[in-house]
Amino acid sequence: MSIYRQSRHPLVRWWWEMDRVAVFIIVVIMLCGAVAVTTASVAVAKSYNVGPYHFAVRHYLFLLLALGVTLGMTTLKPEGVKRVGMFLFAGAFVGILLTFVIGTEVKGARRWIDIAGQSIQPTEFMKPALILVTAALLSSHDKRKQLHGYFASIIMMGAVGLPVLMQPNFGMALAMGLVWFLQVFMAGLPLLWLAPVVAGGLCVVVGAYTMLPHVRDRLERFINPESSDTYQVDQANEAIMMGHLWGRGAGEGVVKHQLPDAHTDFIFAVVAEEFGIVVGLLLMGLFLTLVLRGFSRVLAQEDRFVLLGVGGLLTLISIHVCVNIGVALHLVPTTGMTLPFISYGGSSTFAMALVLGFLLALLRKQGKRI
Repeated sequence: MSIYRQSRHPLVRWWWEMDRVAVFIIVVIMLCGAVAVTTASVAVAKSYNVGPYHFAVRHYLFLLLALGVTLGMTTLKPEGVKRVGMFLFAGAFVGILLTFVIGTEVKGARRWIDIAGQSIQPTEFMKPALILVTAALLSSHDKRKQLHGYFASIIMMGAVGLPVLMQPNFGMALAMGLVWFLQVFMAGLPLLWLAPVVAGGLCVVVGAYTMLPHVRDRLERFINPESSDTYQVDQANEAIMMGHLWGRGAGEGVVKHQLPDAHTDFIFAVVAEEFGIVVGLLLMGLFLTLVLRGFSRVLAQEDRFVLLGVGGLLTLISIHVCVNIGVALHLVPTTGMTLPFISYGGSSTFAMALVLGFLLALLRKQGKRI
């Protein structure tokens, strides 16, 4: 074993530098996602007039490719991650602008573009790209360069947030804004700047509530559920409660027959109903372990780019998990945020594969053995 540890072969070095526990957790989460989409999408497939396992087979392919993407990104060094992030930012930004020209309109929103018969949501890829570019702008130890970095990051956040809001996609813009704010806060944002930044964020929220009817409707339904239709959330809550500790059994759930988004936005309700609250808690525990493990490994990091990048990526994962499960539990207003690798979706799966690949690549810098 010690001979293998001391080998200079790149593959051997990669294996010993890798956080293998985190890789194992990611693979287990992917397997859980394969099972969840298999049982949740059978009923949904009927409404699309496709075979019962149409979505499941596609999700298996997404997960296999995503695992390859994740492992591929882990071979990068921090400088390589930074360069890939910049190219990804440029491509995602162009893609967001193209949604206004050739985008597919769904329920009044233009968030997707069709490429080679596949629907791609550029904003999903903008999230990890924005995190890495922000980390790069704020990574200097020089005070003057830091000041320039703050200005540049604020301008960049505005340039990205405006078209995302115009799609409209308030939930995505809010998630990006929250992660960006955490990064600039971690970077040591001057207190004199803190109030204007917070005030600007509140203005965006108030403006979205005033000008975007769907945002206003969702907030009002969340605040006062008795005054409006909360059918989807009510069905999800009931399904979770009917699952009890050990669930109805695989394939025996009923919520997937009643919700059109059972395999995406409300996948946690399907998991809790069919496999029980215990399995739901174990799934949450896997995500929590992954996030806490990442933070624990980066605490002693002196490279500001790695510190800010890992902090942003872990925050993004946490937001996805908390919002998706929170919607099913009626703890937050409904939004289209997916549960990483559990919800069906090509763009979200590949974007999260990049997130975890970048995360594992940056954590290799620690040089620790597990």
